Amino acid sequence: MSRNDGAIEEILVLHHSHLDVGYTHSQPILWRLQAEYLTQALDWLEETADLPQDCRPKWTCEATEPVRRWLAGATPEQVVRFKDLCDQGRIGLSALRWHVSATVDRAGIRRLLAGKRELEDVVGRPIPVACQHDVNGIPWPIADELLDAGVDLFVMAVNRHLGRPVAPRPGLFDWETPSGRRLRVFNGSHYTMFDQLLNSWDDSVDRMAAGWDAFHERLRGTGYRLPFVYLTSTCSPVMWDNAPPNPFLPDLVRRWNEQERGPRIRYATFDDLRERIARVPEADIPVLRGDWTDFWSLGAGSTPVATAANQQAKPLLAAAEALRADPALVAEAAEHVDLFDEHTWSHWNTDPANPQAQAIEAMKQAEAHQGHELAAFAVMDGLERLAGNPVADKGLAGVLVCNPTDLPRTVALDLPAEWFAEPTPATERTYRASRMAYENRPWRVPEPEQERRSFGAVELAPRSWQVIALEELPPAAFPQRPTHRVTRQRHSARELNFATAVDRRAATGVIESPFHVLTYDPDSGRISSLIDRVGGREILSPRPGLDLLSFVRERPDPLADPTRRAFYRRDLDRELLDESCWEPWTPLREPADRVLSCTVEERPGQIVLHRRFAAPGTRGLHQRLVFDALDPVLRVTVDIDLAGDTAPAGVYLALPLAMDAGWQAAFDTAGTMVALDTDQLPDASRGWVTAQSAAVMGDDRGAVALLTPDAPLVQFGDFHFGPPPQAIDRGADPLLLSWIANNYWDTNFPQVQNGPVRLRYGLLTLGRMDLDEVAGRAAQLRSPVLTWPVTRGGRGASRGVL
Repeated sequence: MSRNDGAIEEILVLHHSHLDVGYTHSQPILWRLQAEYLTQALDWLEETADLPQDCRPKWTCEATEPVRRWLAGATPEQVVRFKDLCDQGRIGLSALRWHVSATVDRAGIRRLLAGKRELEDVVGRPIPVACQHDVNGIPWPIADELLDAGVDLFVMAVNRHLGRPVAPRPGLFDWETPSGRRLRVFNGSHYTMFDQLLNSWDDSVDRMAAGWDAFHERLRGTGYRLPFVYLTSTCSPVMWDNAPPNPFLPDLVRRWNEQERGPRIRYATFDDLRERIARVPEADIPVLRGDWTDFWSLGAGSTPVATAANQQAKPLLAAAEALRADPALVAEAAEHVDLFDEHTWSHWNTDPANPQAQAIEAMKQAEAHQGHELAAFAVMDGLERLAGNPVADKGLAGVLVCNPTDLPRTVALDLPAEWFAEPTPATERTYRASRMAYENRPWRVPEPEQERRSFGAVELAPRSWQVIALEELPPAAFPQRPTHRVTRQRHSARELNFATAVDRRAATGVIESPFHVLTYDPDSGRISSLIDRVGGREILSPRPGLDLLSFVRERPDPLADPTRRAFYRRDLDRELLDESCWEPWTPLREPADRVLSCTVEERPGQIVLHRRFAAPGTRGLHQRLVFDALDPVLRVTVDIDLAGDTAPAGVYLALPLAMDAGWQAAFDTAGTMVALDTDQLPDASRGWVTAQSAAVMGDDRGAVALLTPDAPLVQFGDFHFGPPPQAIDRGADPLLLSWIANNYWDTNFPQVQNGPVRLRYGLLTLGRMDLDEVAGRAAQLRSPVLTWPVTRGGRGASRGVL
């Protein structure tokens, strides 16, 4: 920090409307209000043009999307006024479309910057500053994308609620990006702190001076050495978020400056802040490296179905682009996907009976489903065109097999049996619309009762396709196909400690694939062992109630405090001072009640273990484990029917690992692998992380990766929801947890998770911590090979590249 005597020379106040797409108003109303605010700002700024310079207001548009939407409906005269005020420095701009959650992927980050280029064309100058207000973090790869887009200052304003700000705050640091470059960061106080810390809403210089004295004393105590203070103002306490310009503030600023009760206050935009930061000596700015892991990402668990749909839509968008689908359709799908990744999920009052919460939550989750549906249609449309199918035809002649990814693939084909059924005059008819039905989507997990036909392996180069005639599909021959056996060993009553002298038979089930050996109890369904055959290593360290991705419900003890105050007692006055409101708590953790059934299904080249459970807080749970002759990934599908309840609870799937103390862990954020603790900023979230598609843990003997294409929340080592740890303990035999659902928030996120949820997982065992191998296998599970029917009038047997 700048070395001076600690004197604060000036206070920069940035006046803005914090954009929540929802929260205060429903989404369609919010967009209209934001457009009104910009029109109001034009009038207000022009009317105050003659005020003294320091108290002459400036307005900052903290996100590009409201401006883009306003410009789309503005008159030519309004656009000229807007550009003129930008040229005068009275209107400031920022580079990102909106504030984003940690579920965003790399392509979504790039689309966040699209509005920047559009506005630069309008105003005729660069926009070199980006901001993220409110949210507790942001994926590390954004730092490289911002630099590539010409942004050299990133401003954060973290909300302490249910999280913790990165240090130093307030303060400056250079953020080392994944590529090794550096992005300047101003890690500022939470937005509205000019209003809150300086009591500006009281419209009193005396009250303002009292607030300044207390804040200045706190800054001294933290070792703050910058010669300026930067704070932001909205219209709090009347409107904290989505607020209009505040015409009452300039007069208070004028009176403060005239009375000289403290440092002079002047309005500033992000460009003004950037110019002031440029005077700080480089040698005084520390360098920090790592992911800004987001605490607030836990809210993605409040909508597990929509979150899964949104996660699935992203590889579909990539596949649609590879198939050269209609660009307008792909862009429309991406818009919905991106709006789901925006950080607002619900109303500030999330009571399920609140009509506004109902409206915002329905429209928010619709973004995920609409994005997924449009992306799915784009992929199917691309496959249809590649197959060359007529709109209407009779009979099927072949199968299109397509690999839209950059990875080589080998896959055993598993196709609907109806494609091969003896046709009748009615059933042989096929239409484009019927081929687009939900049941025909090639990436969809087939229902257990759906009849399928299995075939042999097909090899596909990256971004390649081939059409295979039905009669030329390779036979389902697998020299190393998985096997299953059950043995029963007779034990005496004395050995089994029974009171009666009768013999019992203890059963042991064993499933062997080329990659794994799983041992289980056919009567209880309990899994006792999973061996990695390549390394000969035991993977599991089962605990009572926990074996392989076992259900756990976590909730406050109803005999102590059953409310959300059991773990967090929100106090705005404490949060104002960056003090933690977390409470130490001892939750109840309940496993599944019992196994309802345990069965084995044998297919060509596959063995499937089905386990059905009764579990608290659910109407049922079905787990399918697929052992494959070709794929080293043990694929798991979990169907869980959540029984909605407003009482706070979290739902996990737990993997107890046999691993030495001192293990290491990593997860991928927006496609970049991040080492737990090592590759994370100080004070960022360790207790839970957001994994785009994989979480891996390993020791000197090997590694285990949980591939998570649908459920992004992960915890390493143990259950960690609670006061944030500075680092994760690396004790022996840790847990790897998929955190699939929760309603722990008291605002912004839905309080009820209800209904069926289907989630896919993959379990990959490795001889070493090979993050490239993990990333490749995760990408394959996330983006499966696509198959599509080819009708008689379609493309003949052939192959090519996309």
